[in-house]
Amino acid sequence: MPNAAERAYDFIRQRILEGGFPPGTPLRESALATELGLSRTPVREALRRLLADGLVESIRNQGTFVTEIGAEDLEEVWDLRLMLEGHAAARAARRITPAGLAALEALAGAMEALDPGAPEAPRAFSALNNRFHMTIAAAAGARRLEGMIGQALEVPLVLLKPGLTRQAVDIAHSNQQHRELIAALRSGQGEWARLVMQAHLASTRPRRV
Repeated sequence: MPNAAERAYDFIRQRILEGGFPPGTPLRESALATELGLSRTPVREALRRLLADGLVESIRNQGTFVTEIGAEDLEEVWDLRLMLEGHAAARAARRITPAGLAALEALAGAMEALDPGAPEAPRAFSALNNRFHMTIAAAAGARRLEGMIGQALEVPLVLLKPGLTRQAVDIAHSNQQHRELIAALRSGQGEWARLVMQAHLASTRPRRV
């Protein structure tokens, strides 16, 4: 049963993150079980895990649906990221190791090597960008802080209600800011790193339509 539940969880989660189940989509246990060739029990367990992850929501007497994130929710997440990641960058500037800096350099180089015009570029950039930010969070040396930042980064923009915001990431501008962040971290100046991180996040905040 654990393997079946894990399979159901991975399948539904991936479908949500890829946009195959858009925000508000009802998730019927029976239909999912049939599609996966499983009984309803592992599907039910998978939906419980996704509920804990915040990817689905349960409405009494109506069922389970893919979560819809409103503009206000996203703004709250960005406000939290400004505070948490700014603090993490300040701590990391005093603690980051040469290996940590090398990892950031490699990630920055990978993002710069992407072709902005390629169809897969936004998704590839997002994955590399999250790794970049989590590397800084890990370098801060605060387990709870790292966990909170990880949760904030996991809020997928694919769950946004359609038409609420404009999200057009300027990859070239973000790449430039990543280099500024690395320079601040290498200098060991915590306040500089905090300000660069907060400016970076403020400039990439999704805007309402």
